[in-house]
Amino acid sequence: MSFFIPDEESSNYTSTIDLFNKVVKLDRLSHQQGESLKEYEDERTNKTDFAIEMPAGHGKTLVGGLIGEYNRINKDWRVVYTCATRQLAAQTNKLLQSYGIESVLLTGKSSEFSSGDLGKYQRSDAICVTTYSHIFNIRPKFDDANLIIFDDAHATEYAIDDFWSIKINRINDENIFNSLIATLGDSIAPHIKDKIVHGTYDPLHDGIDIISFPQWHKKLNDIRSLLDSKTDDTPHYYSWSLLRTHLQSCQIFVSHSNIVLKPIIPPNKKHPAFINADERIYMSATLGDSGELERMIGVQDIHYIRKFPRTSNKVSGRRLILFPEDHFEGDELRTIIKETIEATPRSLVLTPSYHDLKKVKDELGELVPTSKLLDNSDIEDNLSNFTSSDNSILTLAGRYEGIDLRDDDCRLQIMHELPVAISFEEKFLQDRLNATELLKSKLVTRIVQGLGRCTRSNSDFAVVLFTGRYVGDYLFKDEFRKLLPAEIDAEVNFGFQQIDHIKDKKSWHDSLSNFLKQTEDWKRVETYLEKQINKLSKEKEEFTKTVASTKLYNSTKNEIDYLYYLWEEDYENAHKSADKVINEFARTPELKGYRAWWNYLIATVATLQNNSDKVNKFLLKSLNASNNKLWLDKREITLSDEENQTVFSDELEMQVERIASYLKSFGDRDNKFDNDWSKLKEGLNKKESNLFEPALKSLGTSLGFYSEKPEGHGVPDGIWNLSNKWLSIEAKTNIENIDGYIPLDDIRQTFVHKNWVRSNFSLPEYSDITLLMVCPKSKIQQESQYASEGIHLVNPNSFLEIADTLEFILREGLQILKYGDSSTLSAYLANKLIEYNLTMDKLIISLTQVKLYDLVR
Repeated sequence: MSFFIPDEESSNYTSTIDLFNKVVKLDRLSHQQGESLKEYEDERTNKTDFAIEMPAGHGKTLVGGLIGEYNRINKDWRVVYTCATRQLAAQTNKLLQSYGIESVLLTGKSSEFSSGDLGKYQRSDAICVTTYSHIFNIRPKFDDANLIIFDDAHATEYAIDDFWSIKINRINDENIFNSLIATLGDSIAPHIKDKIVHGTYDPLHDGIDIISFPQWHKKLNDIRSLLDSKTDDTPHYYSWSLLRTHLQSCQIFVSHSNIVLKPIIPPNKKHPAFINADERIYMSATLGDSGELERMIGVQDIHYIRKFPRTSNKVSGRRLILFPEDHFEGDELRTIIKETIEATPRSLVLTPSYHDLKKVKDELGELVPTSKLLDNSDIEDNLSNFTSSDNSILTLAGRYEGIDLRDDDCRLQIMHELPVAISFEEKFLQDRLNATELLKSKLVTRIVQGLGRCTRSNSDFAVVLFTGRYVGDYLFKDEFRKLLPAEIDAEVNFGFQQIDHIKDKKSWHDSLSNFLKQTEDWKRVETYLEKQINKLSKEKEEFTKTVASTKLYNSTKNEIDYLYYLWEEDYENAHKSADKVINEFARTPELKGYRAWWNYLIATVATLQNNSDKVNKFLLKSLNASNNKLWLDKREITLSDEENQTVFSDELEMQVERIASYLKSFGDRDNKFDNDWSKLKEGLNKKESNLFEPALKSLGTSLGFYSEKPEGHGVPDGIWNLSNKWLSIEAKTNIENIDGYIPLDDIRQTFVHKNWVRSNFSLPEYSDITLLMVCPKSKIQQESQYASEGIHLVNPNSFLEIADTLEFILREGLQILKYGDSSTLSAYLANKLIEYNLTMDKLIISLTQVKLYDLVR
């Protein structure tokens, strides 16, 4: 027979479970899989978006594959199954085929797709397995899908964020960056512009800033014209083409290295390849409770299918979780990290951003130079480059889902910096508005997902080290750990209990060895952990959603409505939607920062309506709802005399914000603060430069200043900066005979530092630079007087006195964070800095009492 004649018998199936029974090459579905499929079929008559939660190892790929195959066969639908990477797409395609599900793999450049496989998808003869980027693309190849399945749905946020954002990098896009800064001009608040121009963003304590919409809206046409002319033939062209006529729906975020223009919620319903599908399925091991999936996707109504108890284990296997920065410090910490990495053939390092990743890779390159450093580009198609290589470290940014390293593939994982905030607006909300309730649920999801990368079965096990500044902010606090699954909560608590037990390198390595060899000592720990898990599971069964998370979920629809109304220039309804959001947050102290944000967003609408009174009204409401008032550009706000008394200067607000960030990094770890502060005081009490100068830098940081210890010959020993005020410090403390004269060479060295500061930080000639010489000597010779003009002498003990005064304030601040109302911290710090003369202005006065010029003896 030369031709194929199709069977006239219908090949349709009565349900997804019927399909499983007749086609799939597995013995049985789990109860939860079956119930999830039934609920999907029951609810799909009037719903288009479904989120299905399946913990790791419970077969979510099979559930997604059955839904896709059923619709492909029964409805003749074109089905696209999307994954985060080519490697995951290949893995998923292989798995689907092993089930007996018809699928083809189409990844890489669309111009290189197999025409035969593409035809199978187009004729609905097979499910197409591909990557997210082929949906979120200016020219998507799959813009005709009837059903899109998003595997590991939370991982789509990276592709979505890139799609709807213009990210101008200071180094890679130098010309555009500088031109845009120049075009924005005075619409950038002065204290932000100073940090950009002079490079004084503190990477530890400065976050992301926002350029006020009422300010930059005045230059909207200039911005559009500039980016029209600058983005052709650049990677920004496609995203810019999506946003250029919708700038009214965007905000501009800025840091030292980046300018980001983006909508606050991705308008995916304006993207045909996404919204034209009849249905969308979001698969995930962990779904949150606060509407984070809806905000991330830009869809108001998602039906959640959850068939596993909330207390069920979300990750397989066992982890030994430790916190090396609480066991060791300095060179000993570096040695411990080095030896731990070298003791295992392969290590995985996860960071939340490429900025953090670059720093980690640089540090690892110095720490373990013989190790092979791999990144995402090395595992794009498969993991074998890593899993088949000894002495290698896989470093990844933002990959908390979709990496499966089983058994001996990897036994050591380092989670560097908690993924509190990934996108620029998340970082802004975290750092400037302290909107932690909004981000907690996302953080829980990312931690749970991240901890499952190296433990892929019940018998699997791995060591996990947590490092970075946010560990204390979250993991050390009971109220956050209540949100974690019982297994992870118990493992984290066990890690805390080891902090006072593991005190030296031997006990550290012995503990890791016992775990990795699964010795009798570890089996006793396992018994203990099982008891703790059972106890915590019972407690968590009684734990209900917080009021804040419920309100955040309830507000989701109106938040997304706001974005789409703004996109369509329907400003009246945008304002109404934002009002509903704010009303939802009323009388909820935990959402005060988020309420400030939404009052600002109403001021954005008022700007577009040319209603200056309304702009002032809602910016003032935003200011009053903000604990940190620095983020808001006050030039558009008219303050009453009474309000002026409660609003501090931008300079003091900046100082307070940095101190608060410094204190939060300790979390509930009083002993960590005690150790750090003792080291600082001990250094200030020493003569040796290698001890005094680092302590001087630490003191500046804890005072809330940009603080630097420059490296090189002929440079200052310390720089303190706040806003437009600079202190250049030359330390001459290692003195045996304090009765002698200060040498002329030391005076000359100090004098030229003003030019060094001016040149190094690109400061204008008239900049406010104060020169300090720290020295226990108290006289100069007559022939040295000519070089001493403008230099002030400070006794080293003065810095110890500053540290003593500051310590009292900081300790009280820690108690407020731990036991009191953290929203009062900013006001407390501001008032105490004023009371004890620790503001920059007052410190300059106290440190410049003695002029070197007057000390001729």
